[in-house]
Amino acid sequence: MRAYLVLFFVGLGVFAAFAGPRLMIHSHDNHFVYLADAFLKGQTELTRTPPHQNDWANYEVLSLKGASAATHGAEVRGFFTYRQGKRDEFRLLSGEEIQIPARDRGESRTRYFVSFPPMPAVLMMPMVAISGYGANDVIFTVFFAALNAPLLLLLLNTLTARGYGLRTPRENAWLTVLFVFGTAHLWCGALGRVWFTALIVGVTFHLLYLYFALGARHPLWAGLALAAGFSTRATLVFAALFFYLELFFPADGARPPPRVLWRRLALFSLPPLIVGVTLLVYNHARFENPLEFGHAYLAGGRIPRIRDFGMFDFQFLNRNLAAALTLLPRVVDKAPYLQLSNHGMSLFVTTPALLLLLWPIRRSALARRAGLTALVVALPIAFYQNTGWHQFGFRFSLDFMPYLIIALALGGRALDRTFKALIIAGVLVNAVGAGTFKRVGKLYADFLTEEPKR
Repeated sequence: MRAYLVLFFVGLGVFAAFAGPRLMIHSHDNHFVYLADAFLKGQTELTRTPPHQNDWANYEVLSLKGASAATHGAEVRGFFTYRQGKRDEFRLLSGEEIQIPARDRGESRTRYFVSFPPMPAVLMMPMVAISGYGANDVIFTVFFAALNAPLLLLLLNTLTARGYGLRTPRENAWLTVLFVFGTAHLWCGALGRVWFTALIVGVTFHLLYLYFALGARHPLWAGLALAAGFSTRATLVFAALFFYLELFFPADGARPPPRVLWRRLALFSLPPLIVGVTLLVYNHARFENPLEFGHAYLAGGRIPRIRDFGMFDFQFLNRNLAAALTLLPRVVDKAPYLQLSNHGMSLFVTTPALLLLLWPIRRSALARRAGLTALVVALPIAFYQNTGWHQFGFRFSLDFMPYLIIALALGGRALDRTFKALIIAGVLVNAVGAGTFKRVGKLYADFLTEEPKR
């Protein structure tokens, strides 16, 4: 227990140090604080107009008159698409597109919502009840980032204790350092801000889920943790595969009797089912569509790629693979002579120890199912409409990174000087990110696959 407490407070100190002056006030993008305030007032719609227009979901409630009112009713909800040459085109919440000429438009008002899954806002409710809109989401994020360190160490030590791997506590500590400080977890954990807060809290519930899912021994707790996880990061719903593999295909081959197996399945499935239905109702209450969580209404529905292609499409695959795997800094001929892309950087640069996954020494059934689950969780990310921009490294990797750390732990490769050097390199790279991202603007530029410009 002492080692876990020490690790928590060391993490707390590191993340607080990188956060620095940010700890003094809430971030500029404290969307979850606004949502927590709405929940405390019994609403899903925000009770205060957001301070800026960056990633809030909103749509227009428009009164109609004339011929449009006769056809579509006195009021419609949705947004003007602003497609070129179609200035009268209005997309209803149902998805139907209608024409509303200027002469038929009456008064309008805008409804604002937070599109991100709501669990972090639920956790912030006590803070917001005390401090109101001044609740500090940076401190909140730093706390959960520090908490992830002992949680990961506990998970890795459990793998060793249950005979899945041969790592010593010292080696597990190295792997914990790799994840907590040598991945996007470091710079995300020092930021606050809605996108990064969600990723960090998602890791917390993900690690709890994996701990309870091992061997399918704690199905109810695993289900609760998974439900909290996908209520924070929607992609984590696909992590359910790991529990199903552990339950139906146990590593030791000793499947429990049918009665026990189905009981565990029911206990695991109940919390995600209840929470999932609750989220569907929540979505319908806001957008009249249980499957719409709100990203289609970012910037009032006027983001062209979302408007025209939706949230997931093959069109986005090339950009996302480039951001995750091949995107590198570029050298320029003026200070600071190096530019980092706002779309991030290759995972093999920010976390070079991941290269060792390509040459495992020891075969492990658990490592294979961890790798398979990582692939399933990563698949929707690959087709998602956003690379993660703005970011230092590929931040969405935090949704599947725990499985890669498990695979490294079970891969059998000695934690020798090369392995440690790669871990330290990752820590140093991500420390640069934690120190410069959103601080040294001239170091970052908007490029992905296009040719550099002078």
